[in-house]
Amino acid sequence: MKIGNYTFVPAEDYCERYRQLQHLVAVGGGHCGSTETTTGEHQTTGTVLVPDQAQSAALGWGHEKATELDDILLLLSIFTGRKVFVLDPDEEDGPIIADPREFQYGGSVGLSLGKATRKDEWGYDDYSLNLSAGTTAVILHIRSSTWQSIYGDGRFLFLFGSACHRQILETSFLLCWTAWEHLFTLHNAPAMSKKQLNKIDAKDKIGDIIQRYGIKKVVPLPHRKKLGELVKIRNSLVHNGMFPSVYAQEVAHIFVHLTEVVIAKILGLPPSDVFSAEERFGRFLNNRQLI
Repeated sequence: MKIGNYTFVPAEDYCERYRQLQHLVAVGGGHCGSTETTTGEHQTTGTVLVPDQAQSAALGWGHEKATELDDILLLLSIFTGRKVFVLDPDEEDGPIIADPREFQYGGSVGLSLGKATRKDEWGYDDYSLNLSAGTTAVILHIRSSTWQSIYGDGRFLFLFGSACHRQILETSFLLCWTAWEHLFTLHNAPAMSKKQLNKIDAKDKIGDIIQRYGIKKVVPLPHRKKLGELVKIRNSLVHNGMFPSVYAQEVAHIFVHLTEVVIAKILGLPPSDVFSAEERFGRFLNNRQLI
């Protein structure tokens, strides 16, 4: 698999190693055959061939000598729902600190890549994520001057990547909320001072992102009031350490999936509707029963 200037070469026994990763759902068929549910563990599934001269990272990693490979690994982690990492030769026998579990969130972003098709051993079409072409296109997109003029070093992608990990909903929700507020600042900082930005009500910040990314064309007064309820859920969590109700938990769950929609659009992808996030959030705004 080639992504940009990097070539990912699967291990000879890739399928066996793949089956030894964590799998929470049994799957029949596919490129590697059937997989059973298993706790699993870390696996080295291949090697990556790096170019002689690596481009610097597009994202703001905050450490020296970050390269495009760092960006690719973050995107692959989001797209595949697993922490994708590389080990230098001198690290292969050392402890691995990356989380080996499947991600809790982010699945719809990977599905937004579209499908690649190949024939299975019986001649039938076998579908998988279009990781090679899709990730390469996203890398080119985030490296563009247009994207970087809007999103800068894309630090919100780090927040979202962390939100996808398997953890309590409270953590994922707050990370996504922080990403939304950061996006509001990125879009509005050119026209507002820091003092003005800080005075904007949180429900208006969320409403701005909802409109900006086409989730709703307008946010009328009744919807703004519902966004006020969403802010109260966030405030209750921050100040009391817990969601105020089971209903609030479900709203937070929908908000995390809605963040997946926003991230897909930011990455230049047509968002998958697999979780019906926009429709379900619309039910919340319209005081209808959540499904």
